[in-house]
Amino acid sequence: MRQTLRPYQRAAIEQLREKMACGLRRLLLVIPTGGGKTTVAAEMIHGAVARQRRVLFLAHRKELIDQASARLDQFAVPHGVIMAGHRRHNPLHPVQVASVQTLVRRRKPDADLVIVDEAHHARATTYQKILDHYPRAPVIGLTATPWRTDGKGLGELFEDLVAPVGIRELTEQGFLVPVTGFAYDSPDLRQVRTRGGDFERKGLELAMGSRVIAGHIVERYLEHRGKRAVLFAATVKHSLDLVERFRAAGVRAEHLDGETEKDTREAILARLASGETEVVSNVGVLTEGWDCPAVEICILARPTQSVALYLQMVGRVLRPAPGKTVARIHDHAGAVLMHGLPGMERDISLTADVSVKAKGEREVAPLKQCLSCYAIYEARSRSCPMCGWEPEAPTLREVTSDLREISLDALSGDSTLQTLQAAIEQAAAKRVSRAEAKDEYIRLARLARERGWKPKAAAVRFKSRFGFWPPRAWEQYV
Repeated sequence: MRQTLRPYQRAAIEQLREKMACGLRRLLLVIPTGGGKTTVAAEMIHGAVARQRRVLFLAHRKELIDQASARLDQFAVPHGVIMAGHRRHNPLHPVQVASVQTLVRRRKPDADLVIVDEAHHARATTYQKILDHYPRAPVIGLTATPWRTDGKGLGELFEDLVAPVGIRELTEQGFLVPVTGFAYDSPDLRQVRTRGGDFERKGLELAMGSRVIAGHIVERYLEHRGKRAVLFAATVKHSLDLVERFRAAGVRAEHLDGETEKDTREAILARLASGETEVVSNVGVLTEGWDCPAVEICILARPTQSVALYLQMVGRVLRPAPGKTVARIHDHAGAVLMHGLPGMERDISLTADVSVKAKGEREVAPLKQCLSCYAIYEARSRSCPMCGWEPEAPTLREVTSDLREISLDALSGDSTLQTLQAAIEQAAAKRVSRAEAKDEYIRLARLARERGWKPKAAAVRFKSRFGFWPPRAWEQYV
């Protein structure tokens, strides 16, 4: 049965056709995960076939190929599949859904329109060899994340883009569920090397191998036991270790990676969908082409510098399902604070640059972290939207003393400057009760130790709140 299009999907098709009518030949369609990019493509293919046009649909994973084929069936579009051993091989149909890896080695079919799924991969040599075969055919790229691995835009591949809707709008319209991020851990990534625009896997394994972090991953899930979760691990070894920890805690958990046999993979995902399995941990498998709306928790145990990969991972839990009111991100990789919440505004353009500004740091909208439940929320909110926690405002105290003018000439030598700095810090400290400030630092320091944060984390958080560094003498009480 042909699917009814949503308003923004119809608007996207109209915009694409208008731009092609103006002579543009390479266009990028940007719709967030769960927004129905494949549906838009199927409608355009249906229209092209009605006009006696031939269409080539390119994808790089079997899951994406099967997904596109199923959607074309809904639109009653006859098609063949070009993929080694695929049951739907039929070169006579006007529409061909092709595996990039297979087609690059075979004779290319005729095509008046080429559609590229997950087009942020299109810089790869395999894609370029295929696209070079169709110099006159319009090319439409589909993606939820219009950035390369290194954060650069896709302007070298496409002439213009259409972005009719964002995650926030899809959530407000009920097509996606609200999502909340909880930053439970921030691993030290300073010693992890970068390769190919992202963190090196081996370095990530060492950084994420902390027993403290692994323990938190299991503990935080147990607080929501019964909700299905997908976990993104750094390496196979890391994933297997976490699965064992979950099983030791009585959680039904399973592992997937690129070497998992097709039948085994499908069986594991079927058990997750049915609820027989509670947690599926994977390494680089479930970022694209997999949908299980019933999954409510995304566990991030794989740090990444790529905002595209980050959004692909968290996008797995945004689809609505019966009884599902909210999606949760359990962030143990420092990803939410690095990249922001999924629904935050981002520069969606062909020239966008969301590359790393400094190692492990990005410019995102101001965020706050709740010190009670660890939720991440936008700084414009005064209180935590999850638990209601609200930062205490510093208490102003009246100071009655004589004022003295200090001239710059009087400031000579390091000792004088140090004295002045101490005086400034003491003045700041008087804004709140010293006992209150001390108690808060002890609480933060103990929390930092419990969570395995960096040694200075408590002091940094204290400084951001009170405006001065905690005295070293307070450390003896921790």
